[in-house]
Amino acid sequence: MPDFHHNIFYYYRGASQINTEFERQLEDNTTKALINTLEHCSKAVSKRFLNWLGINSNGKIHFELQRKSIGEAKISGKSKRLLLGLLPKDSLEYQNRTNKVTKEDSRPDAWIYGENFVVLIESKVVGNLDSIQMRNHLQKLKTSINQHVSREIRKWSDIHRFFVGILPELSDKNKWLVKQFIQYLEWINMADFTGFKPEIFDYFIAHDDEEIRKWVRDTMKKFAEKLQPKLYKLDPFYNSYDLGRLELKHPYSWIAFGPKDRKYRNWAHQTIVINSVGLEVLLNVELKNATDKLKRKVHHENNKFRKYLGSLELDEPLWIQIEERKQKQAMMYDYNLVAKIKVSSLRHGKIGSSSLKYLETLINRLPYPYFSIRKLIKRAHVCQLSQQDQGHSLTSELFHIFEKFHSIITFINN
Repeated sequence: MPDFHHNIFYYYRGASQINTEFERQLEDNTTKALINTLEHCSKAVSKRFLNWLGINSNGKIHFELQRKSIGEAKISGKSKRLLLGLLPKDSLEYQNRTNKVTKEDSRPDAWIYGENFVVLIESKVVGNLDSIQMRNHLQKLKTSINQHVSREIRKWSDIHRFFVGILPELSDKNKWLVKQFIQYLEWINMADFTGFKPEIFDYFIAHDDEEIRKWVRDTMKKFAEKLQPKLYKLDPFYNSYDLGRLELKHPYSWIAFGPKDRKYRNWAHQTIVINSVGLEVLLNVELKNATDKLKRKVHHENNKFRKYLGSLELDEPLWIQIEERKQKQAMMYDYNLVAKIKVSSLRHGKIGSSSLKYLETLINRLPYPYFSIRKLIKRAHVCQLSQQDQGHSLTSELFHIFEKFHSIITFINN
């Protein structure tokens, strides 16, 4: 299991700290992590970062944290002046406030400056930039009425991508420090989806750490946000996703894709389940409205039903699972496993025919059958795909499975 506090940038929250205090400390700490990375890596790393911001730096580069001003003498005469806002990936750029803030109240989070440039940084890890605060920051960079100041908004996920991009070129201390910063941004949910790491699967064995639980859930949410738009292009049926709750002792988590407002539960839909073994992609037919549709298809269009199952070509492990759903109390059910049938067995003559008859008998006779087709991607393969290209290959492979399942989804639902 990972220990977040082994990362040199990770902030120890403390048991009694309230959320607003924690968010403010996390914001300060994340800006400090960026500045410390730039300051303690070689100058080449800082120059690359400034070039990324459109600044060609000359001479020595200086860094300051939490200072209202670095002094007019260090600002005037600079040919390049930049007001840089850093935001979490889901934030809007600005929020407006009605109360006035004086110039003296404006304290930037960081400064970077050199012979020919000055950068003022205001960062947020929760929420948006404050328009009045940013206007006051802008005035600090203007030493004359006609002085031009550039303004730019970047996301912390952009910062993460920049450092990931230069990592292969680095070595020794530079590489180690940048890897620590990249890891820190991923753990505090300031990066885009970058795939699944072994520690995420390990969580479902021990599942006793609140910080890791939050990291696992944030990773699942980012994964859903990356995959859902691709599925919507496949079919507008997938216009939303639903992320399952992840309590500390849950041995798995899930994401369901389909109509919003949980209407997907009344239809055949698709689900991704994560546990200690890996990722399972499910063609899911669960609640009564959905299983009634399935029963009608099995009864009235039996040949088509068999054809769809027989033509499903995906690598093993791939199986059909039948469970009996029994109601315990209102909106609570027990699930009892009845049968698991390898999809590949359905294509083998008499054995396949007998398996199909058995499957259809279970669907028809169980009052509340839970029918699913499941494709397992083992954790080692998930991690391998994740490491190749920050999760892009993994997303492509999962989308391919969704495409294969989608024809059966459409058949059942229509």
